[in-house]
Amino acid sequence: MIQPQSLRVLCADDNDLVLGMLARTLESAGHHVEIATDGRAAVARVAQDPEYFHLIVTDTRMPRLDGFGVVKGARSAGYRGKIIIFANSLSPEERQRYTDLQVDRVIDKPGKSGELVGAVSELRASLKLAERAAR
Repeated sequence: MIQPQSLRVLCADDNDLVLGMLARTLESAGHHVEIATDGRAAVARVAQDPEYFHLIVTDTRMPRLDGFGVVKGARSAGYRGKIIIFANSLSPEERQRYTDLQVDRVIDKPGKSGELVGAVSELRASLKLAERAAR
């Protein structure tokens, strides 16, 4: 059962170990997690219901569609939620591209679970504020 303070999170990564760590970390923090093993699967899932997920956590280097494609595809499908990039060694240019795409946070792998949970908590708080302002 999803708790009122829980977020619905889509995690996309081609590494099963990373996906498992992301899912365990976020689920232990009380969130509902679905996984996608590549970028195209992530965008397809978002396109089914663009308003379902509050947050996407995605790798940047994946088969079939990279992180940039995930961000663009999700936004094109109507997704307006938060996005965290969880990736290895991004160049300054890549970081700037993600900033330009209005990604909410970039976390370097291997990230500490506390860093991820903290970022998700901050984004959850900003979602609640935006929700209240819209009423």
